[in-house]
Amino acid sequence: MRDWIEQLDVILKRNKKELLTHAGRVSHQRALEKSSIEYGKCKIGQSKIERISSLEELEQDIDRLRDKK
Repeated sequence: MRDWIEQLDVILKRNKKELLTHAGRVSHQRALEKSSIEYGKCKIGQSKIERISSLEELEQDIDRLRDKK
């Protein structure tokens, strides 16, 4: 496991990313709140995509039925 940690550190340093060497500045509660908000946004976005996809599929079905006449 230590090898993986060292390799990840090397990759992060090479990409000029900051290594976290302490517990961080965000509390656990705040992190949970933030993740809940972001998950909600994602869920809303996914719902929109599914609705659009469903409507497109319905339109395709209608077009196919019209073509059969």
